[in-house]
Amino acid sequence: MNESPQPTAEQPGTPGLSTTPRRLLWLLLALLGAAAVGLGVLIVFLLRPSEAPTSSTILQSAGCPMTIERSIYGIGTDPGDLLLRPMGVALDPDGNVWVADTGHARLLEFDATGTFIREAGEGRLTSPYGLAFDETGSRLYVADWNAHQVLVFSGDGRYIESYPAPDQDLSVFGPVGFTPFEVRAWGAFIVASSNDGLYFFDRDGKVVDYWGTGTRSREVGGFNFPDAFDIDPKLGRFYVADTLNRRVVALDETGNVLWVSGQPDEQGKIVGFWELPRSVAVGPDGNVYVVDTFRFQNECAGTGHIVVLSPEGDLIGEFGAGGPGEDTFNFPEKLAIASNGVFAIADRENGRIALFRLDGLPRVDESETKLYAKSFVRFGGVGP
Repeated sequence: MNESPQPTAEQPGTPGLSTTPRRLLWLLLALLGAAAVGLGVLIVFLLRPSEAPTSSTILQSAGCPMTIERSIYGIGTDPGDLLLRPMGVALDPDGNVWVADTGHARLLEFDATGTFIREAGEGRLTSPYGLAFDETGSRLYVADWNAHQVLVFSGDGRYIESYPAPDQDLSVFGPVGFTPFEVRAWGAFIVASSNDGLYFFDRDGKVVDYWGTGTRSREVGGFNFPDAFDIDPKLGRFYVADTLNRRVVALDETGNVLWVSGQPDEQGKIVGFWELPRSVAVGPDGNVYVVDTFRFQNECAGTGHIVVLSPEGDLIGEFGAGGPGEDTFNFPEKLAIASNGVFAIADRENGRIALFRLDGLPRVDESETKLYAKSFVRFGGVGP
């Protein structure tokens, strides 16, 4: 079978077209193709994800009592330099920001402007979570639940030691073992929350006291994965985010329960105001700031991720809308508050640490006040 002859200039390949118009057609098609490619490149350029800055600042959002002064995203713009699921934050006496960059199993220090200072903990951490400095700022305590340890670093990031002590009898921690979520230095003790309560260590790393029922429990005085707590040294009070019990508990310095917000109903189901409280911080005003991670309201005032309580447990403020924006929070975790009123929050799914201030106490919606009151109980002091 003979092959069909290929079209030539003298033998047009398209019936009815002469050579010159055909050349013009090919030229036009080439120009259109080039234009299409150029348009595609322009669209990709315009729609590409912008490089995340190492830090940024924004102004106050209209109608919001919160002004975010800076957002810290990492030490650079490469993927390995950006924060990955940051879950913990602490502020040292100089105003520097220490971050538990949990997804990268490391600690990062920044100054108040967001400038990177140093990295610490490399090779020693697995899942850093709660962070806290001692009273002098010379020791940084890191709760690492996956390593089953509280690690101690110097104020400039050098490893010192870890708790519990090597010769500690681990049976004291129950069948699940020691899973520290939060840590605080309190007088002669280092206090850490674990899956079933609060453990008190002496400075030698030995457990000397325990608040809880010996197992995860819904009972008053018991705990179920208390992710966070803070201590008011002036009042000698502990405020605990009893996370999986969906409640917040206040105790005196001997462990007596003062009040509980969030109670089980007759079927044992935890009901009430809270969704998933995961952080607690006592502010310089003495009020208690609770981060409720699953409160996804769209308003920045009246409702929100951060709930403000008085020391006696009264609901006095709510703020912080949910969402993937600079002025919203997306699965917020630990909160720290400096003596000068600067707040720092680990905004986990937004991949940042947000530094902000409040312009007065945020309001509370009336519907929130009624809901809160339904599951609030005050005690005369019930032992753990």
